[in-house]
Amino acid sequence: MSVTLDPHSLLPSCHSKSFYKGLSWTLAYNMNDFHNLTEALKTARIAADAAATIHCEHAGTIEPEEASSKGRADFVSITDFEAQKASIQIIKNVYPQHTIISEELPDNPQRLDSLDGPAWIIDPLDGTTNYLHGHPMHCSSIAFSMDAVVVIGAVSCGPTGEKWWAAKNQGAWKNNKPIHVSNVQQFDRSLIGTGFPFKKESLIEKYVHQLERVLKTSGGVRRGGSAALDLCYLAEGRFDGFWELYLDPWDFAAGQLIVQEAGGFVSRIETDTLPLDSGTVLGANSQTMAQRLKNVIR
Repeated sequence: MSVTLDPHSLLPSCHSKSFYKGLSWTLAYNMNDFHNLTEALKTARIAADAAATIHCEHAGTIEPEEASSKGRADFVSITDFEAQKASIQIIKNVYPQHTIISEELPDNPQRLDSLDGPAWIIDPLDGTTNYLHGHPMHCSSIAFSMDAVVVIGAVSCGPTGEKWWAAKNQGAWKNNKPIHVSNVQQFDRSLIGTGFPFKKESLIEKYVHQLERVLKTSGGVRRGGSAALDLCYLAEGRFDGFWELYLDPWDFAAGQLIVQEAGGFVSRIETDTLPLDSGTVLGANSQTMAQRLKNVIR
């Protein structure tokens, strides 16, 4: 497969006066040619930007107590559903026959690592708790896979106007500029991103011990509350490594490709592969740094 990346911004950020006002644009793409990754990349970026713009439009209008709870510290708001609706409509306008998996849909398959054919994997609002409290670390995440292999990823952060995207074997980009992971290889100089296993309270004690070891051996640890953004930060060199004990596929599908295309490495903690299934996620700027992080937390 080959793709010619479009170097131009597809939708303006929330800071622009002309940002998204409704699903009224026309998408004149060849609906049958999903082997052309250029069209899939355009669609993913438009869908991610539209969702992020809805985040901005709704910002400050929803109180934390108004959100519904899916579980302990796991919230969903009307913004999640509106962003999901917008991104799915954009994708279906272009690829009506493709499989769509999105975090807030009720009938997602149990496992995604055996998906056949083309599929879209959506997190319409990653970092909902941050969003509800006005914290800017939240985003939309759109991935496109062929036979359970992610080949397109797009992440859009409305509050900052930052947009990351990648196509398999074509590199990773942020706001029209190519990005690359950092060169840091000394673990005691590294900055490591992480996430708390709030969906699996049984993992908290294990995680706390891991966090203690990383704090004592690395240059620092940061927890932002959005795995998709954490992975993008790793891809552009803000982080040198990242780990989390439990993520769903929509949390990491787009970000893991962006890291790989930026020259980084992603896998399970317990293996050297990362299937599209819920579980651990570990990334680093190189396989060597990944192994150093694994050695610390295992």
